[in-house]
Amino acid sequence: MSKQAECEWNGSGWENHVPNEHINDTVKRIYGNDPPDFIVSNRPDYQEYKLLTETRTEDTPPAVMTLVDNHVDPAKWVDVANRGFKGTLMRYMHSPYVKKSLFNKMVYYSKFDPDYYIKNIVNMKLHFPWFTDHRIYKPIEEKEYDVIFLGTSRKKVYPLRHDIVNDLQRICKKKGWRFLIRDRPPGETVSRRIPDLIKQGFIVGGKYAETVAKSKIFVFGNSIFDYPLSKYFEVMGCATLVMADKPQSAEELHFEAGENYVEINREDWKNKLEYYLEDDAERERIARNGYETVMRYHTSEVRAKQLLDFLDKLED
Repeated sequence: MSKQAECEWNGSGWENHVPNEHINDTVKRIYGNDPPDFIVSNRPDYQEYKLLTETRTEDTPPAVMTLVDNHVDPAKWVDVANRGFKGTLMRYMHSPYVKKSLFNKMVYYSKFDPDYYIKNIVNMKLHFPWFTDHRIYKPIEEKEYDVIFLGTSRKKVYPLRHDIVNDLQRICKKKGWRFLIRDRPPGETVSRRIPDLIKQGFIVGGKYAETVAKSKIFVFGNSIFDYPLSKYFEVMGCATLVMADKPQSAEELHFEAGENYVEINREDWKNKLEYYLEDDAERERIARNGYETVMRYHTSEVRAKQLLDFLDKLED
């Protein structure tokens, strides 16, 4: 963004952040008497968004929010989007399930209108998927692993991943494949301290990107929500073969099964894994196509340009 527009960065984790500061005071402190055209919030924190909505004044610049987990508190997110923001950046467009709790203890997932957000958010919306940063996610020619799985595998949310984790080690040992299986690191993504986790041996940050690039295949499932998770873009950016189920918005994202990723399900993932580990030429062709796809459509530079175009439309 900073290469294409004049920007200042503020918020939790940034050096110039002042906790609990009124948004107008933040703008005044950073910009003086020349306020920005827009405030773009990239951290999907409901409480922060709610606070901005309730405390904004006529002097507050128009704001754009980012929406990520569509299955969590949809009514609250729609309300805060409509009351306090001029535009909404949506990582995902749909959710077929909504997360609910019973007696504030047991979590379950109920069927939900997948178009709820599209129907109910009245401000301008932009599909703003994840992307890859070529400075971090990049190909490595020498492969240390044949196949890896990194991530959580709770059966209720990730049934395909659950099957993979249950069988992958046994299959790899039987076939003599080099493999790596690791669960997700502890803590919420936005609050993790990457250097500390690396010292503890977790595969995060640059170590995660390097590990992905050193594998021939990264196998996973995208969840019951069919979200186009960041894994698709990160793995393709490393020129490693993505083997996963088809995500929502696949066509819009230029994802084509058999061309830039391999589509799998709970019944066929084992056979396809063996096939693509034996056919080097076909595996490398699809992985190369995946890399070219994200370099063309899903880099940080591309997203920055899309965001600026979106802000221009909001000004019209």
